[in-house]
Amino acid sequence: MTRDAIMAELLEIEGLLQDGRLNDDDRHALHRAQQALRNILDPETWHQASQTFYRIDNRPSEAVSLLLH
Repeated sequence: MTRDAIMAELLEIEGLLQDGRLNDDDRHALHRAQQALRNILDPETWHQASQTFYRIDNRPSEAVSLLLH
């Protein structure tokens, strides 16, 4: 996808977001798509991935903690 095509998509998304009839799910999906396209244009805006792994109950894994410490 070219930079111009991405810019055109961002403009279209911006127009869609102005529609007050959008439900919350659609609005959130458009915001995520908008952010993904912006990240493609400027990868410096990406957040660095965390090196910490969590179990489903959201606590650090003891095995990983022991390896790190």
